[in-house]
Amino acid sequence: MPCIEMGGNFCLTQAQIDSCGNNHVPYPADFQEWEHVVFTHSGRSAIITAVHHLGLEGCEVLIPSFSCHSITDAFSACDCRIHYYLVSCDDLTVKDADLFRLIDEHKPAILYTCPLFGFDTLSSLRERYKDIQHMGIKIIEDVTHSLFSGLASAAADVVVCSLRKWLEIPDGGFVWGLNDFDTARFYQTHQEETDIVLNFINASKLKQEYLRTYNDELKEVFLPLFYKNNGIFGDVSRQYRMSSFSLDILMHADFKRIIETRRANYNYLLNHINNPLVEIIFSALPIATAPLYMQIYVHNGQRDALQQALIKERLYCPIIWHTPPQVLEQCPAMDVDFHEDMLSLVIDQRYDIQDMERLVQNINRFR
Repeated sequence: MPCIEMGGNFCLTQAQIDSCGNNHVPYPADFQEWEHVVFTHSGRSAIITAVHHLGLEGCEVLIPSFSCHSITDAFSACDCRIHYYLVSCDDLTVKDADLFRLIDEHKPAILYTCPLFGFDTLSSLRERYKDIQHMGIKIIEDVTHSLFSGLASAAADVVVCSLRKWLEIPDGGFVWGLNDFDTARFYQTHQEETDIVLNFINASKLKQEYLRTYNDELKEVFLPLFYKNNGIFGDVSRQYRMSSFSLDILMHADFKRIIETRRANYNYLLNHINNPLVEIIFSALPIATAPLYMQIYVHNGQRDALQQALIKERLYCPIIWHTPPQVLEQCPAMDVDFHEDMLSLVIDQRYDIQDMERLVQNINRFR
């Protein structure tokens, strides 16, 4: 049976809620196989931890013009001076000429990269990583979108990730590749952010009730709890370790099902969306790719109208991302205007083919 709505925040199952307080994940004794991974409470925290360990506070950094404000927030918290390099509207790959122009102009200490939506949008740039590193530039690759796609991210100096995009955990991120980093001391000196866990549990209880009862009044209660957590994550003045509760969920997650379901849902949309206003950006799904969303262009200025039409059917497809004002200040409008035509279709493991059928029907009849 299709879900009454699609999109929005992940929420915990009742079994996961009941397990709260029974999670005894020691730091770091049981994680020797993760000895080079530092689990933080967020992707922002992972970036900040990396920059501090590299000793590169206050440096020049290059990040893509198509990126989330949270990335800008993290580097700004380290007093970095940020410059934006362009990505192509055709396939969201990096415009190499613009990147190397900025390298020559600003002599950055950090290049931040991020393969998008699970696809290897860095394939050509990654071939130049060694050249860039030979210039004395540290490469931080963010695998938040490509966590399960098996890309060659180890070629970067440091890898960071936000885990919350993939499954129902209150908090979680990681940083990998910090040489001589005292992981045990990090876990000993950094607390968990318990408010995030409690807010997420309470919001999940209410959202589960909403999904059972269709009582829209419950949204007025659980949505502010999810939003409250967004505010906590946005405070970059303190860093925390990932909670034991989230770590336990992560370690017991069925990644095979997550990947297979997302691929099946993506392929269904790929084969059935038929609307002249809609252009699928990644029109093929490589075998090893685990997609985060299906990213589309909605032409003729109809992106917002399609999003609102879907919302009326309880289909909540986000805009990833709204363009930060700093990008608009630095980049020519003609090179970033395409951001305003993009919409992200939800395909995650909460949904099955029946849900995809309903999404397709509403997209195809939109005019």
